[in-house]
Amino acid sequence: MEIIRKDLAYTEDRAALEVLLSPAFGNVSLEDALLYDIETTGLNPKASQLYLLGVLLFHKENSEFIQYFAESVRDEEEILEQFFQLCQTKKVLISFNGEGFDNRFIETMAKSYGKLPLHLYLKQLDLFKLIRKRKKFYGLESCSLKSCERFLGIYREDRCSGGELISVYREYLQDKGSEKKNMLLLHNREDIQNLPDLFSFLAYENIFQGNIKFQTAEFLESEEIKKLCLQYYLPFPVPVPLTLAPKNYLLEIKDKSLILTVPLYQGELCYFFKDYKDYEFIPSEDHVVHKSLASMYPKEMREKAKASTAYQKMKTSFLPVFQEGEKVFKKTHQDKNCFIPFKENTIESINPVEYLLSFLKIHF
Repeated sequence: MEIIRKDLAYTEDRAALEVLLSPAFGNVSLEDALLYDIETTGLNPKASQLYLLGVLLFHKENSEFIQYFAESVRDEEEILEQFFQLCQTKKVLISFNGEGFDNRFIETMAKSYGKLPLHLYLKQLDLFKLIRKRKKFYGLESCSLKSCERFLGIYREDRCSGGELISVYREYLQDKGSEKKNMLLLHNREDIQNLPDLFSFLAYENIFQGNIKFQTAEFLESEEIKKLCLQYYLPFPVPVPLTLAPKNYLLEIKDKSLILTVPLYQGELCYFFKDYKDYEFIPSEDHVVHKSLASMYPKEMREKAKASTAYQKMKTSFLPVFQEGEKVFKKTHQDKNCFIPFKENTIESINPVEYLLSFLKIHF
């Protein structure tokens, strides 16, 4: 086994990285974190070999990149030993798709050597898992590491996939070519060294967790449409500005600012009584009356109300809401789009942060 070590000067704000990680782990020090990535000759640990394991360690003055490279198939167990020794000194394990692949691969291999999978005792942060559930929000066609790096504007020298390098490693075992070895090490090195940059996705995650502050609400009116603009303050700047327009809404995120622009509905909507059996419908007047007052109308003018006819109409400006409430209006009983009457003080009656979260849940 060959061990390749390299000291790296901090190119990122160490304190900012720790703050970004705090929602996931509390007041964690980067020195407690271990970033890692593996390269294997296949997906099945029972039929494949671990040939390269890279880690990134944080120290007070710098960071350290280490690669454990198998010069032969016999080096696999020694690589595991080195990795588990590091795990015993750390509290947090950070990876990209570690929970989906790396962790399980190493766990199976550890058991085959009669060893405890010590990496599974650490707190986990799988950046792939975090990003994948927001794929639509980021507009990513793929959540591969290289796709995420392109989203952030990260340049890679490596042009190979892990799968393409399997044959390169097998050829290396035959001829020990330095060019092939450099290709293998470069791919793994860039996978690891770019992970801290992917922490910046946590700045967007703060939005979905509600770790934001509402600032102002502005009502905009033109001849054609009325809109409500809600502005929020983010605790950390996002790395890439986003402008999203699901349906007729507009979501703009830049630096530490988020603005949600909501078009108001102008016209007539219905409030549907949930206890519709307590009402009778007056078709000629297109409304319902409570049974206690139904005797005011001749029998031939009324009929038993149904869920679809037990409504009260209102014509005004309406604010769309994204979850059922006590007093919501709809176009029809089956309509899933809900609204509340909009007045100047409407924003005071709703929680603006919860309103944004419900919008995100529906659309992303």
